[in-house]
Amino acid sequence: MAKIIEQSGVTFTLHDLRRTFITIAESVDIPAYALKKLLNHKNKADVTAGYLVIDVERLRKPMQLITDTLSKLMGIKKTNITHLELKTNI
Repeated sequence: MAKIIEQSGVTFTLHDLRRTFITIAESVDIPAYALKKLLNHKNKADVTAGYLVIDVERLRKPMQLITDTLSKLMGIKKTNITHLELKTNI
């Protein structure tokens, strides 16, 4: 992070990056519960959230939309995440 700040001349925090991520995600109409899951937020007072089962496949399309939007804003060609391999040591 220090190297990026040094090279860019832009001071930021990790919280700034989270705030930017959620702002972009909300701007492309990602559902609220998907946003909470992508940010790893938990709210014990939200009874409805406790009933939802949101797995990685459910979050793939919203994450791709966020990635594409951020890439466009940064002037980067469109990306396409087609396969995510999860490795476990079971």
